[in-house]
Amino acid sequence: MILTNRVQYKIKMQKTKQTTMIAFDLETTGISSFVDRIVDIGAVQFRAADSSIVTFEQLVDPQQNIPPVVTAIHGITDEDVVGQPIIAEVLPAFDKFIGAGDTVLVAHNAPFDCSFLAAAYTASDRRPPSNRIICSLGLFRLAFPQFENYKLETIGRKLGLINNEEHRGLADSLLLMRCLTVALESLPQFEYLDDLIAASNVYHFTDYSSIDITLSPEFDELKLAIEGERTIEIRYGEYPGPPRLITPKKILRQNKGYYVRAHCHNDDVEKTFRLDRIASYTVVQS
Repeated sequence: MILTNRVQYKIKMQKTKQTTMIAFDLETTGISSFVDRIVDIGAVQFRAADSSIVTFEQLVDPQQNIPPVVTAIHGITDEDVVGQPIIAEVLPAFDKFIGAGDTVLVAHNAPFDCSFLAAAYTASDRRPPSNRIICSLGLFRLAFPQFENYKLETIGRKLGLINNEEHRGLADSLLLMRCLTVALESLPQFEYLDDLIAASNVYHFTDYSSIDITLSPEFDELKLAIEGERTIEIRYGEYPGPPRLITPKKILRQNKGYYVRAHCHNDDVEKTFRLDRIASYTVVQS
């Protein structure tokens, strides 16, 4: 029997259930990757075809307070992170756990986790991994169209995988692995990894990384102001109001958007401003 080229190609392709994947999840001090920070990282290496797993778990000192309203969600307090390593000390171990760049990662609502980790790599002056990251949200909508919402905990309850919600990095990573394994059983069209990748929302840490940012010449003076720790006066927004004084600290990228993190003197707090909304700026000589 002579196989068609399509069948021959399929034989050479990697089957999804035999592919080593890493599900990961973060807990943070808030919802903004610009000002909030990671307090917990969990990950699990697995293959859907067998029960063998390897786990990673680490609390992180965020070097800022954890608001009580956030502690009420994940249960992590300021006291829990005292003495824990800071994120710059955790990332090398996380990189080692991830391994090769062709390892496929999985996250639920991946843009959230990608943006926080990319911000952590930037703050640590460390280049982020190049791995592909599948967002499981779309896959679960396809696999379980009858569910009323697609929070990970809702899916876990509906599938009978959990009774209590833990909201911790490793616990949610293990739950994500189990939910994905069940989902793949009802999605035979994704028998092969290439088909799963092609049909998924795929992200990269580098989509959110601020390493090697190249800006147009109009922002040359802004970059010099950051290097010289100088204050600038900006007019901001589509309909600029009164000028405000800021001391810019770092240029950031989130997906296709560029931002400047700065201390705003008007409000005496750290804020983030979109570069394309800065109508004009002038360096204030100090």
